[in-house]
Amino acid sequence: MKPYCVPEKTEKYAGYDMIRKHTAIPALPDARLRLLHVFLEASEFAGRSEVYGTVTALLQTGLDIHDRVAPGDDSEEEQAMRTRQLKVLAGDYYSSRFYELLAAAGEVEMIAELSRAIADVNRRKMELYLRIQGGEAPELREYLDEVAGIKVRLFEGFDGLLKGPLSAHWQTLLKLVGLCEATAEELAAVNGTEQDKVSFRSSGQASDHEAAVYTELAEWLRMFAGQLERAIAELPSNVNRELLNPLVQNFKASAESKGKVVG
Repeated sequence: MKPYCVPEKTEKYAGYDMIRKHTAIPALPDARLRLLHVFLEASEFAGRSEVYGTVTALLQTGLDIHDRVAPGDDSEEEQAMRTRQLKVLAGDYYSSRFYELLAAAGEVEMIAELSRAIADVNRRKMELYLRIQGGEAPELREYLDEVAGIKVRLFEGFDGLLKGPLSAHWQTLLKLVGLCEATAEELAAVNGTEQDKVSFRSSGQASDHEAAVYTELAEWLRMFAGQLERAIAELPSNVNRELLNPLVQNFKASAESKGKVVG
């Protein structure tokens, strides 16, 4: 079983000085990437786990960079405009690496599968954004489900590979990790530590009862982390639980530390 080395592999393709000089690179979605790694390693596709993990990390980074591009207008200063343009180009650069690596590996079908996932992610983000901007923001729990679904959609592109005995475990754990990440992020937004993402807080519904929302989110995060812990314990012996157990502790700690975002 190969060790988890997606961050190191990704750095090889993503460490471009011009991008790092002008753009803040989002943290890798470590929880989702670890999950993908251990399941691929337990499947017949173990030989492709590194390339699949690397391209998914690059793709998700590109999507996350694009999420941080603020709308511009004619009155903005030249530096702000250039920073915004560089973020767009940086996201495109990461995406181009995805195509390059999979094409070189002859993975044409996976290019198509992940491209469909990207289109779906962007559609769902826009639908949620328009709901919030139109004053029809979903209730908090529905919002968390929506955000979790967006977070895991790219990784669902591997559902077709992880069939058989692994399928139910993969889908359950992926959903729980997405919920943990979405809740931790929203908890951070309520506490003012994540300002550059569309959040439920931006709809104005949480501002009047922030303390109650914070308490509710922390309770949900503890609950989701507990469910994740039990789901990991039920994994078959050929899946590396040791690599996943730290995720539970990270999410539990996040619930106690004002929503430090994990992954």
